[in-house]
Amino acid sequence: MRIDLKKSGPVLVFFLFLAFLYVNGFSRTDQSSDFSDYYEASRNFKQSKDLYSLDALSEVVKEFESGKLKIDQIFDPEVFFRVKAKIENVGSYIYPPTFAFLLIPISGLPFGVASGIFFTVNFIALILSLLLIGKLLGREKSFLFLSAVLLLSLRFVENHQNNNQVGFLLLLLILVSVSVKKDWLSGLVLALAIVIKITPAAFLFYFLYKKRPMVIVYTIIFALGWIALPALYNPEFTWKMNQTWYDLVLDKYLKSPALRAWKNNQSLNSTLAKYFLSYSDLLNQARFGMPFITLTVSQVKIISATLSLGIAGPYLYRVYKGASEGFVLSGLFFFSIIFSGISWIHAFVFLLFPTAFVLSKLWPEQGQPLLIWEKWKSKLIEYRSATIFISISILVLLLNRSFIGNIAEEVILMFSFLLYTSLIQYVCTFYSDRTS
Repeated sequence: MRIDLKKSGPVLVFFLFLAFLYVNGFSRTDQSSDFSDYYEASRNFKQSKDLYSLDALSEVVKEFESGKLKIDQIFDPEVFFRVKAKIENVGSYIYPPTFAFLLIPISGLPFGVASGIFFTVNFIALILSLLLIGKLLGREKSFLFLSAVLLLSLRFVENHQNNNQVGFLLLLLILVSVSVKKDWLSGLVLALAIVIKITPAAFLFYFLYKKRPMVIVYTIIFALGWIALPALYNPEFTWKMNQTWYDLVLDKYLKSPALRAWKNNQSLNSTLAKYFLSYSDLLNQARFGMPFITLTVSQVKIISATLSLGIAGPYLYRVYKGASEGFVLSGLFFFSIIFSGISWIHAFVFLLFPTAFVLSKLWPEQGQPLLIWEKWKSKLIEYRSATIFISISILVLLLNRSFIGNIAEEVILMFSFLLYTSLIQYVCTFYSDRTS
């Protein structure tokens, strides 16, 4: 039986690429990762133990503010490792109790087995997300296109896998919610995504844009249901942990941008905190001469609000004047990263959709030959904004420790270069959307 490589080749390339990623990621599942925190939180839930430990950060900051510790003492090995140990345990689990509760079926298994199951479920979510992205953009059978999208986002995908994170599941839930036609089902899955991590709430705007208000109503109702679900297991403990999550996680984030404003955090609030708030990154600010200028939390909040309005305002105006669904969704995925409390490298897997949206402007139509340079050249010139977007994606791929070394990567992460590259790409989507 002969295989028609012209027809089967793209599918083969796509699934071989995925198989390589799966094998490479699965081989690391027995190592410590973000799933370790989820796993431990789920086990703690079963034993009615506290899931959070964010007060440790306040204790460390108070030691510096009171003068008990001096910032120059951070380089003293004894102080450094004591502070480092405390900070690394701060809010290691920061999700609502529902997520820990939902993991109970696998948290009773040995860590390596549970980690492998969680990784596999997430990887299936990645595959389904790619297929849904293709469907939403009219490229459902373009497997070379999906392979290119995956390659351009490889740094984020690989980092997500190494950390065995929950982002692929969130991505799938969001894409399912915007794809299905039944309002109650859209609300159900979006509510679950929001209850796991607050940032998918941005996609409520999509249903406002689509004039589907019942989805928003269903989302609120189901979100309350998801939050209350663990009460079936332990009502008193669930109530206490939901209060703790609000007080120690959500409320503290709202009050201070400094919380978790560490080197790897590339969000807008984290960047401003690293630049202008003392003690927001106790281990790294002194090394990089930060803060540049010391401001108060209120001043930083004003700057953040002004910049947020400047970023979101043009998007809202474009949507009001008329924009494609691809543009609307791309903007919301960007906002989920830029305005999130924590946007580490793995969080940027949300750029899979905007990358696909912009690449689709350059990609040949179904049935057209792929390897004709003249057609690519004309598209690259016609859609200069898309060309810039893809060039930045390639640049991000190259600016990692494998090519530039650990020290250089630390520097650019401390200055939040991923925030800036994503902002440039966000601007490019405005010029790539030609429907309005």
